Amino acid sequence: MSLLYSYRNSEHEDRIREIAAELAPGLPLFLSSELYPMRRDLPRLNSTLIEAYAAEPSREQLQRVRGVTKDGGAQFDLRVMAAHGGTISIDAKELARTLISGPIGGVIGARYLTERLSNGRAAGANVLCTDIGGTSFDIALITSGEFAIRQIPDIGRFLLNLPLVQVDSIGAGTGSFVRIDPNSGRPELGPDSAGAAIGVSWAEGGLETPTVTDLNLVLGRVNPDYFLGGDIELDPDRARAAIEERIAKPLGLSVEHAAAGVVELFDQTLKYQAVAQVLGKGYSPVDYTLLCYGGGGPLHVAGYTEGVPYREVLVPAWAAGFSAFGCACGDYEYRYDLTIDMPIQPGADEDEKAGLGIFIDGGWEMLRERVVAEFGKSGVAEDQIRFKHYVRMQYYGQLNDLEIYSPYQELSEGEHVDALIAAFEDAYGKLYARSARSPELGYLVTNVIVTGAVDVEKPALPDQDEVMSEPEPKARRAVWWRDGFEDTAIYEQDGLSAGHEVAGPAVIESPADTFAVPPGRRARLDRHRIFHLTTEGES
Repeated sequence: MSLLYSYRNSEHEDRIREIAAELAPGLPLFLSSELYPMRRDLPRLNSTLIEAYAAEPSREQLQRVRGVTKDGGAQFDLRVMAAHGGTISIDAKELARTLISGPIGGVIGARYLTERLSNGRAAGANVLCTDIGGTSFDIALITSGEFAIRQIPDIGRFLLNLPLVQVDSIGAGTGSFVRIDPNSGRPELGPDSAGAAIGVSWAEGGLETPTVTDLNLVLGRVNPDYFLGGDIELDPDRARAAIEERIAKPLGLSVEHAAAGVVELFDQTLKYQAVAQVLGKGYSPVDYTLLCYGGGGPLHVAGYTEGVPYREVLVPAWAAGFSAFGCACGDYEYRYDLTIDMPIQPGADEDEKAGLGIFIDGGWEMLRERVVAEFGKSGVAEDQIRFKHYVRMQYYGQLNDLEIYSPYQELSEGEHVDALIAAFEDAYGKLYARSARSPELGYLVTNVIVTGAVDVEKPALPDQDEVMSEPEPKARRAVWWRDGFEDTAIYEQDGLSAGHEVAGPAVIESPADTFAVPPGRRARLDRHRIFHLTTEGES
């Protein structure tokens, strides 16, 4: 059930529930006013529908997982990553909040990693998160230790009322199909992909269209005998034949030149998408550390960072599983939002502001009760919960609001509201030009937000003593770089120790991913098993 203004007054939805319960006892009922009491009726309706359609079947599956882990002796409570960046119990009332939580895990892991590397000083960290899997290239920004929240995300062409960590994606992954456009005669990448079928090089996948993985295979960058540690054998000859027929011949090039050209196009596409994310927010790449992860990230990171002056380029040795690592880094946290649409008129006096503050406090108190109730299902007492209060604000009459952390837990005085306004003005000035400020319009507090978190055990980073020795390659093979094949050292990732530095051209292999280090680049493994990718001549 989703009525137009039920987010402001739930009385009619409550009455419909009573009638439905009389007519059809036991019928599952989902009320938008209980689940997602926020303005914009279509996203609220979509969110409620997804809750009814998908959340409960998902809960059943998660309950089966919990049963298996309990039978295996697990002493922990099973939790799942939520869209807002925290983990929630599988018994949570709103389980649709867990949509696309995998990519979000990577962002949470990036913030946690940065905090650990800076000895707890994540507040000043700027990180560009880049995640390449088989189907997409996902990008997120962490600025001054914080990531952005998208209030009305578009997921699968559905607008939803689910606060979501802002992750932007393009259909460019290592499984992306490569075709020649019959009209322009130019190569096209994706947006569709092979998914789990890898490419034409894996005969069992039954594909005929080459993928980016097939291109890397014929260039010698991917080892056909070591894909997933050798569990899957790839056929370079099959890949070569498909690339020759579908890409090289139409372009009038050799197989290698065609494959290398398309891979370079792929890398350039990723490069410009990543740089655009930073420049679009008014920052420069020199302000950001680029973190690369995902199963396909290490293979292409040198290509999409070439010539871009990032502060650092980091590649965790566990890049392929980094998003799962990030899910383990998330706080046990619930978040609830409520639309209030409360204006703050220009020239409001102290008494008026205090009254507005009391109204906002009332919304926060309602949401705190919901947080406490959800934690209570897991036996967590209220005094164990760390609460944070936020609002979403905008200039009155504008369309886009910003999420603002409240410096006060209660707004009982006019000066407390003034502090909230000052925090909004500061955030607005960082995101837009300071000259665009419009205080003469007044302000609108659109939503109130409460998060509650409790301490949980989180992963520890590796901490190894660095060695002074030179690493030994496990093999050598011909790999095509920019101008042709070069004799290239091949290293086993687990055979590298902290302190080892690998100079390109080189390939670092593991069962989960392949790290390509081209000529002119170097990769140094630090004590936390994080590679630092640099260019020759850089300090």
